[in-house]
Amino acid sequence: MNLKISLALSMFGGGHDKYCVDGYRETPRLQEKLSAASKLKSVKGVELQQTDLNGELGAKEIKRLLKEYGLACSAVSTSLAHDRRFALGAFGHQHQKTRNAAIDEGRKAVDFAKELGTSTVMIRLYSDGFDYPFHVDYGAHWNTIISSIKTIAKYASPEVNVAIAYKPREPRTHLTVATVGKSLSLCQEIAMKNVGVGMNFSHALMAGENPAESIAFLTRASKLFACYFSDCYRMWDDSMIPGTVHTWELMEALFYLKTVKHKGFLTVDIDPGRLEPSQACQIAVGNLSIFWKKLDKLDVTELRRAQKSLDAIESQKIIRRVMLQG
Repeated sequence: MNLKISLALSMFGGGHDKYCVDGYRETPRLQEKLSAASKLKSVKGVELQQTDLNGELGAKEIKRLLKEYGLACSAVSTSLAHDRRFALGAFGHQHQKTRNAAIDEGRKAVDFAKELGTSTVMIRLYSDGFDYPFHVDYGAHWNTIISSIKTIAKYASPEVNVAIAYKPREPRTHLTVATVGKSLSLCQEIAMKNVGVGMNFSHALMAGENPAESIAFLTRASKLFACYFSDCYRMWDDSMIPGTVHTWELMEALFYLKTVKHKGFLTVDIDPGRLEPSQACQIAVGNLSIFWKKLDKLDVTELRRAQKSLDAIESQKIIRRVMLQG
């Protein structure tokens, strides 16, 4: 199984945060982002956003640029958290007009995905949640999110899959679809073949999960549609270079992806902040590639035998040989 690595193009942004609102660098144009991505070793794809269709370049021109730079479109992402129209909610908003506007953005992403030849749209529900006790009607909120996602999925079917990205918090103090269990429950309630989950390694850590277990959990339900990699200290979405903090957990996550023969892209989704984006990304890609290659040396039969014994010492000996020797 070959490793297919993609980049979330947002990583080439200006690096804005609430302390440096002007950003730590100039924000490049889309063509400049594509050019930078194409120069990185082992990168085969990029993820775009529906907002990349902003009048500067049309879908046909973007498709031409992707071909010119030798890049595939791994997915089109829909994130509404930066749009003030959805400050109080998007897909879960209780006012039909606002909710319809969010659904239209989802449809826009589907149309964009079809034009670029990708089969995945990523829905990031980062506007939908609550900040205070008694803030929302939880049941009504859940119902409207399900209704909105189902509407987009019907529009996308059968050519495009709709993947739901879960995350515990940020920018709201509590996001509605916060965990792997909630995301899978949402998929089961919607009960459509083209609705699944996009798991982000850091978001799983934030939710108190072991990312490898989350991968296994989603895979057994055939609902793992996409995987994103960064790293964090669990409390916040630090969007750091993968493998720099949770090295062992990253290796285990890659092991499970390799075991189930995951066919999709593994997308690097970091926020370099004060770091130079291309250099940070090359380290990220290198870490994924190194760990992936190390796993070729792992005797899976031996590991499964050790796991069956439930003796952690034995499994640690096996993994230590792979990770630290040679």
